[in-house]
Amino acid sequence: MSEKFVKVPFKREEDESKTFFLPDCRMTKGYEIGARDKDKERGIQDYWVALEKLMAMPQPRFRRRNKNGISGTVTCAPGDVEEVSRDYIESERAKYGG
Repeated sequence: MSEKFVKVPFKREEDESKTFFLPDCRMTKGYEIGARDKDKERGIQDYWVALEKLMAMPQPRFRRRNKNGISGTVTCAPGDVEEVSRDYIESERAKYGG
């Protein structure tokens, strides 16, 4: 049986590293997606629901903690998506919830 993969958006950081929308992006009250103002959604408890909504956005935006632990919203460039193992995502959900 072959491993399944899921398309996940990412933000290319200034140092060229990639920050993927993965379960470690979960904030205290759930996942936060969308722009800061009118279309911001907060408290989405289920990762898969948040990912589906995020993938439907023309420019995915999500909140994550940076390398210094400070949370902020990032905007993904159109097309910045890569496939990630579903098994890996599920193992991360076990750690972070959602």
